[in-house]
Amino acid sequence: MTANEKIIALVKPEYLEKIPKIFRKHATEGTCKLIAREHVDLYKVFENGEPTAEQKQEMTDLVNGIFEQRMKKHNFL
Repeated sequence: MTANEKIIALVKPEYLEKIPKIFRKHATEGTCKLIAREHVDLYKVFENGEPTAEQKQEMTDLVNGIFEQRMKKHNFL
């Protein structure tokens, strides 16, 4: 499982369901690139092995916060 797959698995399913399928891949890849760029240390943990429960929670909060902001921006919430 890649780092991006591990990260996207933490996203609330209802967020992903609201994104039209034609934009879903772009949305998930863009979010993972943003996290890799702005939260390098946390992203590397997901890339290089199994994160701790605390790191998973931090990533869950981060990725769901990003999705929530973007969905409000695009009127999906």
